[in-house]
Amino acid sequence: MSNPDKTSVGIHVYVYPYIESMGDLSGKTVLDIPSGDGRATNIFKKQGANVISLDIFPRKGKTYSSKYGDMTESLDIDDNAIDIIICQEGIEHVPDQYNLLKEFNRILKKGGDLILTTPNISNIRSKISCLFTESDMWKRMPCTEIDSIWHIDEQSKKFYFGHLFLIPVNHLKTLLTINGFHEIIYKKTRISKSSVLMGLFIYPFFLISNILAFFSYTKKNQHINMSIKKKILWQRCLLNLSFTTLFHKHIFWVCKKNFDHDDVIEDINKMQEKMSEDIVSEREIIKK
Repeated sequence: MSNPDKTSVGIHVYVYPYIESMGDLSGKTVLDIPSGDGRATNIFKKQGANVISLDIFPRKGKTYSSKYGDMTESLDIDDNAIDIIICQEGIEHVPDQYNLLKEFNRILKKGGDLILTTPNISNIRSKISCLFTESDMWKRMPCTEIDSIWHIDEQSKKFYFGHLFLIPVNHLKTLLTINGFHEIIYKKTRISKSSVLMGLFIYPFFLISNILAFFSYTKKNQHINMSIKKKILWQRCLLNLSFTTLFHKHIFWVCKKNFDHDDVIEDINKMQEKMSEDIVSEREIIKK
C-alpha cells in the first residue's frame, strides 16, 4: 500500500490509499470520470477491477487510455452496469449537477458506491473569503469569463467550465439524497490551517446560529411530520458544524446507492401530495 505524503497538495493522497484499502475488486466494474491522467484507473486495475475511463479530454498512452465522456450528457452505459463510480474533482465543473447524479444513479448498481471529491467551499476560510471577495480563496478573484470558460476544441461549440459550480456541503447532500444516495461516509482530507485558526474565534457563532436556525425552522411547515422534520434538519445542522465541513480543504465522500432515482422521486411526490392535502384541510377548517 502506498504511503503518501499528506503534506503534499492534492486530494489523491487520500483517495488512492482508500482505493487500495478496498482489497480485491476482481469481477467489479468501475467507472472513472473524469479520469484525468489515469492514476485512479491504474490503481483500480491493480486491484483487479474492470475500469471504464472517460474524460472530456481523452488520452492515449502505453499504460493508460481513456475515451471521450462528457458529464453534461447522458453516458453510453447500460442501466445498473457499474459497481463503483469515482468522480474526483469533477462535479464542480458541471452546470447541471442534479442530472449528473441522476445519471450516476441510473448506471450504478443498487448497493454500489460513488466515490466523490470536490473542493470544500463550506470550510471557514472559504466562507470568510466568499463574504469579502465571492471567491473560495482570498488569493483569487471570483470566477469570470476570462479564466473559467474554455472551448473543448477549436471546432466544438461546447465549453469546459472551471470552478464555476462549486457546491456547499448541504446542497450536495440534498442532491445526493434525492438521487438515491442516502448512506454517506465522510472521509478526512487535508486540514485548512487558516480555517482552524479562525475557527478558534468564530466557531461559537457558527454553533449558536445553527442551533437557533434549527429551532426556528422546526416551528415552520407544521403540516410536515415533526419527527421526520427534526431528524432531517438536525442532520443538516450537524453537517454544517462538523469538523470535516468547517476545517477540511476537500469534500471526500463515499456515497452508497440505496434507492433508484424514480423511487425516491415517487416518495417525494407522495409526501408533497400529503402536505398539499393537509394544507387544504387546514384552510377548510379555518373557513368554517
